[in-house]
Amino acid sequence: MNGPGRWVLQAGAMLLPEGMVSPGFLVIEGEHIARVQEGFYPSPDLSYADCTVVPGFVDLQINGAAGCDFLSPTEAGLVAAHAYLLSTGTVAYLPTLISTSEERLRGALTFFAEHARRPSAPRILGVHLEGPFLSPARPGAHRPEHLRPPSVEWIGRLVEDFQGLIRIVTLAPELEGAQRVIDYLISQGIVVGVGHTDATHAQAAAAFDRGVRLATHLFNAMPPYHHREPGVVGAALAHPDVTCSIIADLVHLHPAVLAQVVALKGWERTALVTDAMAAAGTAPAQATLGDQTTTVIGGVPRLADGTLAGSILRMDRAVGNMARTVGAWDQAVRMASTTPARLLGLEQGELRAGLRADLTVLSEDQSVSAVVVGGNVVGGSVVSLGGA
Repeated sequence: MNGPGRWVLQAGAMLLPEGMVSPGFLVIEGEHIARVQEGFYPSPDLSYADCTVVPGFVDLQINGAAGCDFLSPTEAGLVAAHAYLLSTGTVAYLPTLISTSEERLRGALTFFAEHARRPSAPRILGVHLEGPFLSPARPGAHRPEHLRPPSVEWIGRLVEDFQGLIRIVTLAPELEGAQRVIDYLISQGIVVGVGHTDATHAQAAAAFDRGVRLATHLFNAMPPYHHREPGVVGAALAHPDVTCSIIADLVHLHPAVLAQVVALKGWERTALVTDAMAAAGTAPAQATLGDQTTTVIGGVPRLADGTLAGSILRMDRAVGNMARTVGAWDQAVRMASTTPARLLGLEQGELRAGLRADLTVLSEDQSVSAVVVGGNVVGGSVVSLGGA
């Protein structure tokens, strides 16, 4: 079950692109799925008879975990964060770097550039820069002194110095110079998101028509929807090509709002993100987000003035919350796997021959039993061996 060989995983059920099958098995060769089929395999290498295999979860926005702040990462901290992420069913992620000094940002980028080149579980897909081209009117937990006007020259140096590492940039499209930055980032194959923005509906709609394809943590750090000025929210919900990321901890968004987003966008354009920070997986009374101290109150990190500062949400819990909210477990799973994989153009996110064998195995109570990354069982426990 490790390495480039061929092996078979039997499951009580599998979530395939066309729907659920029960039972089913996967033939895995090297890092990829070679075959997917309903039924029983005569002598599987691993059998999870009471479990369901689903595409592995992909987190597009996470600031830290298990005591590790991704702006100040360490080797030991990353090991702890990865163990935590695997326990949540997450097979791949984008370390998210909030607005900070250029020196500190480059230090974190250097660290993740090195680690992204190494095999790891979960996989580091690149980074998400949340800032610094954000609106001073909607900074959220970003320190205003670290925000800067959009500049192609500034971001271009980072893109050039860290080739292929930056995968998403979240910015405020109404700022002067943002249009040039958007055009440049898109030309480099980088996904652009709008967030921490005070944009009007017209400004947001123009950005989406320009090629912006993500609304970052919809509703949060942007003007509320209003019937005379629907703003970013209205533009994002209406545009057919825009994916909306949402934090389904039932605090950042009311359950009714979560359901309305999916009703309008479908699971295909709704991506679950945790926006988790260093306290996730440890939940101490206090933890850092960048260079600010947060206090976990009611299960949510907050700054001293009460501002929400990320979350301590687990991705498997986000899936469970979303499943109960929309009444469709399969859709919730796809929002955490298929949708984010498609946004980044990844060859994963579905149980289909030819795609990466990045899988999450869920028990009957939907807790994570095992995780497979690149054809290797790297987390969880084996339910039974050899078809027993």
